[in-house]
Order: sequence, then structure tokens, then C-alpha cells
Amino acid sequence: MEAVILAAGKSTRMKSKTSKIFHNICGKPMIFYVVEALRRYKIHIVSNTQTNDTLKELFPQATIHIQKEQKGTADAVACAIDYIKEDTFIVVNADMPLIDPNDIESAYGILKSRGLDCVLLTAELDDPKGYGRIIRDNGCIRIIEEKNADENTRKIKEINSGIYIFKTESVKEALPKIERDAVSNEYYLTDIIPLLKGVEAVRVNPQHILGVNTRKQLSEVRNIMQRRIIDKFDDVTFIDSENTYINYDVEIGEDTVIYPNVHLRGKTTIGRNCIIENGSVIENSVIKDNVHIKPYCVIEESTIKNNCEIGPFAHLRPHSELSENVRIGNFVETKKVRIGRNTKASHLTYLGDATLGSDVNVGCGTITCNYDGYRKNETIIGDRVFIGSDVQLVAPVRIGNDVLIAAGTTVTKDVEDFSLAISRVPQVNKEGWVKKYRQSMEKKLKEEKKAK
Repeated sequence: MEAVILAAGKSTRMKSKTSKIFHNICGKPMIFYVVEALRRYKIHIVSNTQTNDTLKELFPQATIHIQKEQKGTADAVACAIDYIKEDTFIVVNADMPLIDPNDIESAYGILKSRGLDCVLLTAELDDPKGYGRIIRDNGCIRIIEEKNADENTRKIKEINSGIYIFKTESVKEALPKIERDAVSNEYYLTDIIPLLKGVEAVRVNPQHILGVNTRKQLSEVRNIMQRRIIDKFDDVTFIDSENTYINYDVEIGEDTVIYPNVHLRGKTTIGRNCIIENGSVIENSVIKDNVHIKPYCVIEESTIKNNCEIGPFAHLRPHSELSENVRIGNFVETKKVRIGRNTKASHLTYLGDATLGSDVNVGCGTITCNYDGYRKNETIIGDRVFIGSDVQLVAPVRIGNDVLIAAGTTVTKDVEDFSLAISRVPQVNKEGWVKKYRQSMEKKLKEEKKAK
């Protein structure tokens, strides 16, 4: 069987400059899930001129056909029909990301075993408003669009999903016979049903055929997809799965605990026995085993190895690489940095364009001054270095092994192994200075008042 995905609509009801088929659902464009459900078949996508290039880039394995004018669903199928070589094919709308491959296989089996021209998928909805109704009349199937339905027909709850399994030869014969709709001036695929010899309608779970035309429907479908993704992780503890957001490509190891309002995005991998606490956002990163991410951390395109502790309120920007047993504390920011084993930066620190060795202690308020106004420069710090509070390392600079840098020091040149680096103005205590200062200020204020 082959597959035809109808993706040429203008998406006007979404009220967006972006075509609805590219709107994000759990880290993937909506149409991705339709293509994924049909991946076992040769895929044809009918696009419009605006979406054509993007679809080619996203799905190089698919054959893209352009519907230059939006003249209806039957015309869209006609754009691809001459390229279909198998004796059966499926038609699916691109805005149905919850489609179930098992429903398709079941319908395909019915079509082949009974020698039918078409099997269409239907569902019963409590509120069928807006959908075409299925009329079953002595074994015959008809579809009545709501705008053409009378009061009794509108009470019917079985609706047309827009998913069809067709016998290719029969469709090639029937498509040219479909007449243009007098009101919309379009050619509707539903009008092919009376032109086919054997048609059956198969009911499926209503959730599987939900389409997306509005932002509200997008949100509803996203919630269902998120539930499906979370349900895959049966060896992971979610404290509040209703308020946890996991993208499609995310991997999570066993015995990991995920707290509420965590966002795991992109191709993120979380190892075993990790704890990811409230409000943390992790994107395109690798977190190894036994890592504790405390609340409200942001981690982007970074690697964290085993037994590390991060946060709270830490920000690991792209290309941060942390070795085993590293401690990154609250309000620490890193960027393009490599940090060795057992190194600690516990609070209020910026480490950018730097390499830190093992067993380094970074004091509060430390900054690697990596930008000179023209280019980024690197700071290299050896093993077992102790950096006091409020230290500025002006790159490019190299710190040797076993160095101690005194608090308040601005380092502007390399420091050799086992050295103490210190740059301070000598402290001077002036006794009684405050009393004299206050007296002089009071005298000055009195003189100003007299002058007025």
C-alpha cells in the first residue's frame, strides 16, 4: 500500500503565518506524526507552493506533489494519483497527528479480504458539529456534509474522519467523474463514495481521528500526545505527569524521578537514577547517571557526567561539559566550558570559554573575563586550584596546578604551579574618619540653607 497525505490547505482558521502542519507538538511539527504513523508505506505528500520546500527538507524520503490551486480534496488526490503504483493506497489529512497505525492495518485487511473499493474510518462523537455525517442505508454508505444536512441528519453522531483506504484502479476511474461543488467551487473527495462499488465504514476511537484547525484543538491534541509520550516511560517516576513536558525524542533511564513543571526538549537523554526537580528546562543535552538537577535550572546543549549536582537556579549554556562529581551551585552560569572531576563552583559565578581541571574550588563571584571587545579568549585552569571570592580572570590566561588565588584578585597574567596570586591595594584604616566626615557634611548643609 502507498499513502497520500493531504497538506495543501491554507490553515486560515489557525490565524497564523505558519502553516498549521508545522505547528509544534511535543517537539515535532504536527505532520511528523502522520508521516511516522505511515512510515511502512511509500509516502506522497500533496503540498501548496508555500510549504513545498519545507516539506522536501523535512521528509526527503517522501514524494512531494504541488497543488497549485486549492480546488478541493479530490483535486489534491488527483495531483498524486498517477504516481501511485500499488493496487491500494490510503488518504490521510496532515492535521491528524493522533492517527493509529493499527486502525489503518485493520481497515486495509477488511478492504483486501472483502474485495472492496474503499474502507473509510469513522467515529462517534458526542458533539459532531462541523463534520460530515455517515449515512448507513441497507448496506450502502453515504456521506452528507453538515452544510447539506437536514435536521434529522445532523442528529447522527457517526462522522467521517477523512481517512480512506482505496483500491487504486477504482479511484483512477472515478476521480474524473466528480463534479465541482456549486457553492464552494471545489472538488470534494467525499463525492467519490457513490461512484465506487464496494464501500465499508469502520468505527475507530474518536481520539485517533482528531483533526487540528484551531489553537484550542492544537492544545487538546498536544495534551493527548504528551500523555502518550509519558506513558512510554513505565520505569520512570513522574511526580505530576499532568504538569510535565517531555518531547518526542527524549530518552529517560530507569529509576529517574521527574518533578512537576520540568521541560525536557529536543534530543535530550537522561540517565538512570537521576532527580530532575521543579521548573528545570533541559534541551538537547546528555545527562548521565545519578545526577541531581535542583529546581529552576536551564541546561542547553550540554553534557553532564555521573554523580553531578546542579543548581538551584543554575544556567548551563551550550557546550558546557562537566566530568564526574562536579558541583554547580545557585546562580552559576557556564558557557563553552570543560570542567574536570570533583570541581566545585557553588554560587554566583560565570565560567565562559574556559577549561578547569580536577579538584578545583571556584569561590563566589568569580568571573572569567573572556571577551576583549573583538574576540573571545580562553582561560585554562589546572588541577587542585583554589580560587577565592570575587576573582576576575582576564583571558587569555593560564593558571597552573596547585595554585591559590587570593580573594579580590584580578588575574591578568599566567600563574605558575604552586604559586599564590594576589593583587590588592594595601588596606588603610583611618581612625575617626567617619565622625569628621559627618561633621563636615552637616556644616556644609547648614551653609547651603543660609545661602537660600
